[in-house]
Amino acid sequence: MSKTNYTYKDTLKLIADILSFEYPNENLKLSLTSATINWEQFVTVASNHLVLPTIYCRLKQKKLLEYIPRDLEAYLEDITTINKNRNLGLIEQSRIISDIFNANNITYAFTKGMAFLIADLYQDNAERMVGDIDILVDENHISKAFDLLLDHGYTKIPSSIKSTFFDHKHLDRLIIDEGLGAIELHKYLLNKPHHNMLSNHTLLNKTWHHKEFPILHTEDLFSHNILNFQINDRGHYYSKLSMRSTYDSLVLMTLFPELITSNTSKYFTSYFSLNSIFFEEFKGIELSQSYINKFTSRLKSPSLDSFHRKRLTLSMLLRQIPSRLNTFVINKKYRKALFKDRKRILNELKSKFLKP
Repeated sequence: MSKTNYTYKDTLKLIADILSFEYPNENLKLSLTSATINWEQFVTVASNHLVLPTIYCRLKQKKLLEYIPRDLEAYLEDITTINKNRNLGLIEQSRIISDIFNANNITYAFTKGMAFLIADLYQDNAERMVGDIDILVDENHISKAFDLLLDHGYTKIPSSIKSTFFDHKHLDRLIIDEGLGAIELHKYLLNKPHHNMLSNHTLLNKTWHHKEFPILHTEDLFSHNILNFQINDRGHYYSKLSMRSTYDSLVLMTLFPELITSNTSKYFTSYFSLNSIFFEEFKGIELSQSYINKFTSRLKSPSLDSFHRKRLTLSMLLRQIPSRLNTFVINKKYRKALFKDRKRILNELKSKFLKP
């Protein structure tokens, strides 16, 4: 096989083998020394999946960095160092927020990437790329928590049209000048109408503490990691993978084997099934051959995959029209906001349907 024949699926498999806790190091060493690897494609795909620092850390932990190109090693090392410093800043920012909330009797818990970082679940806190600091807050306390952060120098990021005119799972995002990440205070964790799958009250009654940080229970972290991707990021709808989400699942499954269950929800089944194509860790779980076959067939045909995604995107937009149209008719402010933001909306639509 030549580099030109090195497929997207081959690249995903190599990334998976690097992230895996079970794939044999000797086999991985042989793969890394293959002359057929398309390293440019590898970097692009890994970047899209937000796992470049994870790849560097995993190769370092497996003592296999010497088997990748030197310029790539240097590039990954630089990115990982930057990410590590950013994460240390996010942890400190989370500590300050925690002190504020604890002093004012706010009931809350960290979740997603920040929960993993502050709970020391990773071997190296440079492994995870984190966007925002996500915090689930008791519904009776969330307004007070929001105002407390405003009082301590945080400012609101301008809301999108969607979150301004339609109910959203978190309040307006907050930033502070010297801060490294935005704060999202969540009323609930999953988009409606799925929000009750992870009950705010139940989750906050099961939290555990690492130092001064309240964190979602490991079982809930596991479920939220999967459902956040499958529902909020539409992983199930588009039948796609996120190597960052998968790696977080692998970390929890390795540390807490009891989390591996035969959950029959379609969101868990499709998540486990697609990941089983690339990871041995998922092959002992109840899977769906139908999900596997459909995903595998699309991997073989980029044009089919592109058509599939555009068709689903169009279908989703069409389903939103009735509620949006009703709001358009009865809400003058919504009409004005759409007109004002028309260029961004048109550019977003073009990017969804006109890009290859």
